[in-house]
Amino acid sequence: MLLEGKVALISGVGPGLGRATALAYAREGASVGLAARSEAFLAETAAEIQAAGGRAVVVPTNIADPDACAAAVARTVEAFGSLDVLVNSAFRGDPSVPFEAVDLVKWRKVYDVNVWGTLQLTQAAIAPMKAAGGGAIVFVNSMSARKIRVNEGAYASSKGALNTAVQSLALELGPYRIRVNAVVPGWMWGPNVQTYVQWQVQSRNCTEADVVAELEAEIPLGFVPPQEDVADAIVFMGSDMARSITGQSLDVNGGEWFH
Repeated sequence: MLLEGKVALISGVGPGLGRATALAYAREGASVGLAARSEAFLAETAAEIQAAGGRAVVVPTNIADPDACAAAVARTVEAFGSLDVLVNSAFRGDPSVPFEAVDLVKWRKVYDVNVWGTLQLTQAAIAPMKAAGGGAIVFVNSMSARKIRVNEGAYASSKGALNTAVQSLALELGPYRIRVNAVVPGWMWGPNVQTYVQWQVQSRNCTEADVVAELEAEIPLGFVPPQEDVADAIVFMGSDMARSITGQSLDVNGGEWFH
């Protein structure tokens, strides 16, 4: 029960890491606000948490809208009385087009969610955390900003901006006992990577085992970390076990990339 008595707001509660994080936070005793655009999926996740004896409130949110961000924070505080942890897990993927040919409007849409959306939700969370005497903000970043891949410039650079924002905000918010850190996954076994693997299988006429073996060959530990392992790292960063840690990025990638 690392998070017993704490209140957390988690964005990006879709079928992947956001959901795994919400379940992990509830398992460790936190009351959770669940934020994402899909109300039906949020309700399903909330029902799962409540069936296990946890507390959850659904807050449908488009984080690209600053008013929606403020409302998500307010609804969570209204439901549970305070806000101790914010997990920024919402993201928009890359258009996967070479920079020379891409319509930069598509880059802007990535930044609207990954950078501005994350910062808007973070800004809205500061006041209740100050009122509570402190808190923890956890950004979910990406190894894509460390290990650059072709045609992923929009996503990688947006996550790179957040890596710097973590350090800047940690300095500014430290005097209020608000910690700001990042968890940085690499390849992570969950819906997104499973979709990638199936795409490779179909386009290359190979087996799933072939594709997974290629990924694992780059990972010293020899396996693709499951999303639940990343969620556990996010739990750690939100807990009092990390109370002396701020401005840091914790890479959870099986050793594929050292920073």
